[in-house]
Amino acid sequence: MKRTIISLSIVSVFSLSLASVNAIASTSASSALADPVQSTLNIDEKRFQRRALEAGIWIMPQVMYERMAQVAFDTFGNEDKRNNTIYFYERPMTSEAAMVTGNNNSPYVHTYHNIADGPVVVEIPPATDSNAFFGTFLTSWHEPIMDVGPGGEDKGKGGKYLIVPKGYQGDTSGYIVVEQPTHRGYISIRSLTKTTSDTDMKTHVEYVNTMKIYPLGTDGNTEFVTLDNVQYDGHIKWDMSFWESANKAIQEELIKKDEKAFYGMMKMIGIEKGQSFEPSASEKEMFHTAIIELQDEMKHDFTYYAPGLWGEASQWTIPVNQEMMTTNATYVDANWNDYSGRGTTFTYYFAPPASLAESKSTTYIKGVLDSEGRPLSGDHNYRVHIEDSSTVPAKQFYSFLTYSMDTGAYLKGAGSKIGIASNQNDFVINQDGSVNIHWSANCTDGMTNCMPLNQGEEWFSLFRMYGPNEEWFKFIPPSIERIN
Repeated sequence: MKRTIISLSIVSVFSLSLASVNAIASTSASSALADPVQSTLNIDEKRFQRRALEAGIWIMPQVMYERMAQVAFDTFGNEDKRNNTIYFYERPMTSEAAMVTGNNNSPYVHTYHNIADGPVVVEIPPATDSNAFFGTFLTSWHEPIMDVGPGGEDKGKGGKYLIVPKGYQGDTSGYIVVEQPTHRGYISIRSLTKTTSDTDMKTHVEYVNTMKIYPLGTDGNTEFVTLDNVQYDGHIKWDMSFWESANKAIQEELIKKDEKAFYGMMKMIGIEKGQSFEPSASEKEMFHTAIIELQDEMKHDFTYYAPGLWGEASQWTIPVNQEMMTTNATYVDANWNDYSGRGTTFTYYFAPPASLAESKSTTYIKGVLDSEGRPLSGDHNYRVHIEDSSTVPAKQFYSFLTYSMDTGAYLKGAGSKIGIASNQNDFVINQDGSVNIHWSANCTDGMTNCMPLNQGEEWFSLFRMYGPNEEWFKFIPPSIERIN
């Protein structure tokens, strides 16, 4: 009898549940039938945001180039003379130079050229005992084409480089030919000097002024624009201007024929070559939502996409993912295109050298997490303790620089205290040979080698070793410790 009651109870519950499910389904179906427009709108909005997120990741390198170039034009002028203009720093950068992950140990020299109207000539001077260039020709996708200077194609002898489109049939005799597959490109150069003294910086400026850029067949006139002491926000802006920059890149740059699916995504969100970009109010809201998600994803991937080499012994990682190294920064393999990794990299970096895999001048690693795996925040104080400074595998010197996770650039307000280097006069080595590197929003006299932070702002550091030696593979970099 009890079994019958139990069975009836189960049947009753099942029947009741089934009835409830049917009722809910019936109600949902009725609602959908009653408002098919709302149902379609939800699908369209979700699809728009999906497309915007993935297209945003894909177009990121172009937006970074657009920001670097356009901010230079808007701030310092000469957009109409871009093929006759060299932009450069007379001294190493300070926090006003808000370019992503630059260094403050040597001044930068840039061009932002466009070969849509014809080839462009760049004259690189020969290296001297006191001055040399370490630089690279790159596309607007940040793909390295050719290095210049002693480690580049001219071997330090200098020369005339001719930037031409693919398949160029003109006379190139007497030139080092740079075949550029894009309309727009740039040269990023670090001007190398013995020191950053006033005397050496004066010879640096004189050396830069022997460089030239001009359209082929013209008189060689070159203008020089200095960038010092002016706020230069050459980093990604996480607002509607991101999509405006993306649209400009699509309009001005050549189509990458092997990536047309992404152009299709751009088309679905209203960005198409030859068409005006006029998003509606509701689309602007969706673009706003997408850019917030996009920034969060880039910050997350930047934190975790690069492998560590030391397991639990250290939280430092290599600066980029392995795909960048194995494809020489193109992110294209015979079987895949790592557009996601490329997007992350060129949110926080620019100008990888053509000799990326063989580069022996500098090695650097990235610190984004503290010793316990927590993000780094300006709300805390931090320290790296190196037991013996002489064991750092750098023949020349080593440095730490500090950057914002939001922009990838130096922390605002840090001035010249954006980094610390072992070759600085005020670098402190303890009596026992150890070194303490500090970060704090309130640096005190007791915090040796201290770099300022901004309260509430997440940050990361790059640990650079200049002239790395064979001991690099044995060196275990001590993690960044939170000390309060």
